[in-house]
Amino acid sequence: MNIAFYTLGCRVNQYESHRLAEEFKSAGCFIVPEDSRADVYIINTCTVTALADRKSRQYIRREKRLNPDAKVVVMGCYPETNRQALEKLPEIDYILGTNDKGKVFDLLGIKRAERCEYTAYDPDSRTRAMIQIQTGCNRYCSYCVIPYARNRMSSRSIDEIVSEAEGLIKSGYKEIVLTGINTALYEGGIEPVLKALNSLPGDFRIRFSSLEPTVVDAAYVKKLLKYDKLCHHFHLSAQSGSNNVIANMNRHYTRESYLEIVEICRKADPLFGITTDLISGFPGETECDFEDSLSLIREAGFLHVHAFPYSKRPFTKAAEMPDQTDAETKKLRNRAVIEEGEKQSILFREKMIGTTQRVLVEEKKYGLYRGHCSNFCDVYFDSDENDIINTFINVEIKSVFKDGVKGVIFSS
Repeated sequence: MNIAFYTLGCRVNQYESHRLAEEFKSAGCFIVPEDSRADVYIINTCTVTALADRKSRQYIRREKRLNPDAKVVVMGCYPETNRQALEKLPEIDYILGTNDKGKVFDLLGIKRAERCEYTAYDPDSRTRAMIQIQTGCNRYCSYCVIPYARNRMSSRSIDEIVSEAEGLIKSGYKEIVLTGINTALYEGGIEPVLKALNSLPGDFRIRFSSLEPTVVDAAYVKKLLKYDKLCHHFHLSAQSGSNNVIANMNRHYTRESYLEIVEICRKADPLFGITTDLISGFPGETECDFEDSLSLIREAGFLHVHAFPYSKRPFTKAAEMPDQTDAETKKLRNRAVIEEGEKQSILFREKMIGTTQRVLVEEKKYGLYRGHCSNFCDVYFDSDENDIINTFINVEIKSVFKDGVKGVIFSS
């Protein structure tokens, strides 16, 4: 049986699709590209925005057109929030929620393999591997539908995480990325996980896919920075630079406490990479509130800003709030966030010029080798060597280049 996956949304979705694909292979099935003719199409959905819902529906219809006789399985977050809408689509054969994905084997009449050896997975890299350490979120930010889509919080045991990491390191992976719906909500705190992984032998590094300032504060982050294998990069979702908007979002921090985390990181390393998410046009957001977001971008000096216009989602308090921002204003503000974010990214990357960065080489791009350094900046360089993918190379940074920086191999 040929099975094709199409996965939307976060790295947790990507990770879970990969694990299902591995189980299908262990059961004797073949995994084929999403745009090829298959017997079964599995669409693992995202519902974080209205755009994500629309993309899910588009791919459901597209996959069915590829083979009208195929079975179409829709799973994930969208069924949890608007199953009725999906039930109206004639292309769909089976609908499964986030906690029912494993039932797909019974629905398709496929016997699940008793043992399945999982291989590492990162959608962007052959050198980095993700480990999901938890799922679910109970923070209920007023704009976010995810707690309703993935409401059951659970954490994997440290022993299980360490065992998976040991296997990945032995397989040659040089970067372990810890991921989850809200990684910082790992039961018992993430420091014990980091401590256990940091003590493992081998030349590798550890990265968090994200940290939530709703959960961690500057004092906690300071504890994390003592571990030498931890990458000097955090994705800290600010969502807004206005204390009024942050409060209305039901996010339990302030602009000032957010910047304290940034300050702690930059004291440890002036080139500590901070990336973030920012929402434009949240209900009731004034021009003054929006200017606070732009000034936050400047004060934090982000390496990268992921900008999103506010999207009304079902079940959320924000959807019922007065003073909903009109579409044109959201569009203009989102564009301004992107522009300011790009400006600050260039300024950050210019500060890297003259430094030497240890780069994990991942691929060739634009005719050059490309990899990430510890702070998550893309580094490009030239080399006559052929076997340097998945190795660490010291690169002296010479200029800003494309979406990152460019340098030459450092020779002492």
